Amino acid sequence: MSGHLSSDKISAILIGDGAPGELSHARECAMCGAEVETLSAALGLFRESVQEMSERRACVAVESHRGAAWVSSLAIHAAAIAGIVVIGSIRPVMNMVQPVATYLIAPPLRPYVEKLTKGGGGGGGRSSIDASKGALPKTSPRPFTPPRVDPVESKLPMTPTIVADAPLPKIDAANFGDPLGRLGVPSNGSGWGGGIGIGIDGGVGVGKGPGAGPGTNGGFGDGAYRAGGGVSSPVVLLRVEPEYSEEARRAKWQGVVELQIVVDERGVPQQMRVMRSLGLGLDEKATEAVAKWRFKPGMKNGKPVPVIAVIQVTFRLL
Repeated sequence: MSGHLSSDKISAILIGDGAPGELSHARECAMCGAEVETLSAALGLFRESVQEMSERRACVAVESHRGAAWVSSLAIHAAAIAGIVVIGSIRPVMNMVQPVATYLIAPPLRPYVEKLTKGGGGGGGRSSIDASKGALPKTSPRPFTPPRVDPVESKLPMTPTIVADAPLPKIDAANFGDPLGRLGVPSNGSGWGGGIGIGIDGGVGVGKGPGAGPGTNGGFGDGAYRAGGGVSSPVVLLRVEPEYSEEARRAKWQGVVELQIVVDERGVPQQMRVMRSLGLGLDEKATEAVAKWRFKPGMKNGKPVPVIAVIQVTFRLL
């Protein structure tokens, strides 16, 4: 049934003569139900007053001066009923009984999601020759001069630095360069903006910024986390023992190769760098073995994330 019940249909319901559909509508419609309940209550009061007056008149001899009081009482009850009907028909009162739906809309969470840390840098001297292999410069929060393979004469000598707060690979070299570069003719690489490598912006490597590595905006790395501060360390699940190189076996060479790796979200080691070298082919053997390792990845907020880890591979002859 569309719309609301008319006054005639409401009256029929009050006297018990309403149709089933009208009764069902009165139960489901908040506005019509409220009007029926209001008028029903008022009608009940009126009936009680009339019944009470009739019983008293039948049982008790009413004095003549009390007749006026009964008439006044009846008039008061009638006025009360009329007031209830009028108040119930006022639009603001009818709107008060209408159902109201409240919707809670969650605010956007993107501004509160922690961004993945980045790190890295790059540079070069627009050379056609790849960058020379060498040691990374010292770190500094604010570099004054980018590193060069062939430093120029300066009236105010300044130590070349890069922006990084992580431990850097230790390479025994007299010159500055890219640890992942090639041996040969000294070259700053094909990048531009100063620095060494094939990147831009005065750093070392293939990235962008004053840092070192394939990332951006300084630092060292490529967007990986470090354990701590809510980030758990990777756990080794599968370990493959390294093989000895023939050169190291003949020389009876022993020691530890230290590798820095990034364990990705799948638990696979990536971006392996030699932090402590043994030589005689053991660095390559250590890298080959660790590449086959598998890890339980580090976690942050219940989700796997890339985490930097340091692995020590021990070579010992029995």
